[in-house]
Amino acid sequence: MAKAEIVPQANELCRISKGTRITGVMVSSADIRIDGTFEGTVYTKGKLVIGEAAHVKGKVFCQNCDLWGHAEGEVYIEDQINFKANSNFSGDLKTPKLGIEVGTIFNGSCHIITKEEYTKSLNEVVDLKGAQRPVEPAPQPSKK
Repeated sequence: MAKAEIVPQANELCRISKGTRITGVMVSSADIRIDGTFEGTVYTKGKLVIGEAAHVKGKVFCQNCDLWGHAEGEVYIEDQINFKANSNFSGDLKTPKLGIEVGTIFNGSCHIITKEEYTKSLNEVVDLKGAQRPVEPAPQPSKK
């Protein structure tokens, strides 16, 4: 039997509110919205939204990203990133697709990658090797 892919639900959201400061490793299968400050490594199988007042520094791994605020470091995107007007990015970006609105500040490099290259980069990250990545629940035995 093939494994079913876990798809984040629309109502599942992990949120770091404005005024909150977090340092460390964050792993989630749900979408993430950061409006505060995060320093470290963040991984989500879903979408990451970096709000207008947010400051993110470190390594980011996600399926999709909307950047409204400030991000610095290494950013790996599985599908697409959108830089919104007045966003600010400095660092190394690796993504298959990107959109940049007028008014974005982008200082760094951008590499267009495949999904296979994304997966390879994800598997090489030391910060995530010890972390429990989101996994699908074990199948429940059928009741007859």
